[in-house]
Amino acid sequence: MPVPPTSPFIRKHASTLWGLLILLITGLICAPVLAATPPELHVLIDVSGSMKQTDPQNLRRPALRLLGDLLPPSAQIGIWFFGNEISPMLKTARADPKVKERVRQTAKKIRSNEPFTDIPAALTAAAATWNDGTDRNILLLSDGMVDISPDKSINVRAQAALLQKLVPQLRAEHIRVHTIALSKDADSKLLSQIAADTGGIFVEADSADALQRAFLKIFEAAAPRDGLPLKDNKFLVDSAVKELTILAFRDNPEEQTKLKLPNGQIVDVQGSKSKTGWRWDDSGGRDLVTIENPPTGAWQIIGALDPDNRALIITDLKLRLTSLPTRIYPGERIDGALMLTNHDQPITKPALTQTIKATIDEQKGSELITSFKLNDQGADPDIIGGDGRFNYQLHLIDPAGIYSLVATASSPTFQRDWRQNFAMAPLPPVQLKIVSSEVEVPPAANADGTAGHPTQPGKKTLRQIQVTQDPTVLEPKTAKIIGQWQCERTHSEGQHSNKPQTNKIVAPIPIEWNLTRTTMMFPTPDETTADCVLNAVLKAKLTTHREIDLVLEPFKLAALPPTEAQPKQSEPVEQAQEGASGKINWMLIIVINVITLLLIGLGIWLWQQKVKHTHRQLLKEAQSV
Repeated sequence: MPVPPTSPFIRKHASTLWGLLILLITGLICAPVLAATPPELHVLIDVSGSMKQTDPQNLRRPALRLLGDLLPPSAQIGIWFFGNEISPMLKTARADPKVKERVRQTAKKIRSNEPFTDIPAALTAAAATWNDGTDRNILLLSDGMVDISPDKSINVRAQAALLQKLVPQLRAEHIRVHTIALSKDADSKLLSQIAADTGGIFVEADSADALQRAFLKIFEAAAPRDGLPLKDNKFLVDSAVKELTILAFRDNPEEQTKLKLPNGQIVDVQGSKSKTGWRWDDSGGRDLVTIENPPTGAWQIIGALDPDNRALIITDLKLRLTSLPTRIYPGERIDGALMLTNHDQPITKPALTQTIKATIDEQKGSELITSFKLNDQGADPDIIGGDGRFNYQLHLIDPAGIYSLVATASSPTFQRDWRQNFAMAPLPPVQLKIVSSEVEVPPAANADGTAGHPTQPGKKTLRQIQVTQDPTVLEPKTAKIIGQWQCERTHSEGQHSNKPQTNKIVAPIPIEWNLTRTTMMFPTPDETTADCVLNAVLKAKLTTHREIDLVLEPFKLAALPPTEAQPKQSEPVEQAQEGASGKINWMLIIVINVITLLLIGLGIWLWQQKVKHTHRQLLKEAQSV
């Protein structure tokens, strides 16, 4: 086989070119396929006068400090105060130590002195500018409603404009709005709808004390970060941990939280002041402790065993997960993967990955909903063994509420966890129901092609499936339902038979329905004497710009009663009538024939009698002559 010619340049630099090619291939292979988009969080704090009653101790301040200290270094944060005026307090910047200190200083300035609550203007200001390549999130905290004027009609129009114009604009710009309603006077319905329509989560904080946990829920939805798994308030710090942040809630505000170090030393808030690289904030009914270069080994929180306690870290040895949507619909299937990275490069050596124990848990508060183990050995649910990816598939069918997806990876030398919160919507974005109607059945034609008897037309039940989609959730003309009907017809050996009933399975009937309008009608199977079930999947694009793969609940279609499934038809009636009339005609013919014969016989007898009479009369006259 001839060898293609090469240029002198290629021959001269062949080794260099091969080296570059190998580097390029290696770079592509080692690219961090699960690299997360850096989160950007714009925080809106209500400073209207009503906050004096709602938050008399100004617990918004420790809540904001909590949020700032928990943010990962890759996150960006900006802060605005709003009432009747919008006050930019912190220009959006990356959450490095200097910016986190500015967040703490900004928290000290939170007040409650403005007469109105201009939520539309606050959202407009926070949504005006964003950095490139970030995941856009707004956190809105308010204790009221749209309140921009003493004139209620102006407030009503402003709220309508907010929902009809501003919210669709936020959605179009890929901005999620997470909302916190503080107090019973807050317009929870409005704040919940804003979050739902933009793909965010909504949290109710019924008291200022609950505000800390509300901020934690938002943080773990918008900007999750690496952590260490806690068990009975104990956790293991390894040598790759550069910074440790401990969050510990107290059952009793007067109880003092303490930390037990690997060397057995007990440290409290007073003792931390003498330690280099320690910062301890014990305000707001919780303890927030940040420690630079923490000693390795076993640590323990000496305090309440609270499900919201956390041990978060900054490290080069990270746990990466496929990004999870913050708003999920019942029945969604989500394919994901877990991967460990070191200095942002994936760890793929089988000698290491195959010794890692990895799990995925779904939780609601402290309640464990489901848990399953992962592997990198090609066994289900893993796809390819030894590639460093621990694959999994979620099928989420829970009731409405806020849930946590918690991934954990552990080895003999280190442990990691990753927690992300999401909101489960109350309903899927499509609804199916049966619509029945009575229709006339035209009379069947007679055997000779003429129309059947029209006096008793038949009726039957026509059933259709009405599909209604939510246009605020699904992009127009992108939704499709794919699946199949499975029907079973019940049979028995007779009314008095002791044999059990058997089911005859009818061949599956595939369907593919394109939803081009908000409400559409689709036919049901012709198997009216069988029980049918529709198993189907909804595939569509959401208005929040992501694809959805959702398994619909099995839709059951019961068999019709015999009188409806097999209505009286005009043709059998007419045939019966023809049969009956046929019997009458034959009898009539027989009767007529009998009568005819009798009449003929009677006629012959009368004629014979007349002939005899005439013959006797003639004979008598002849004798007389």
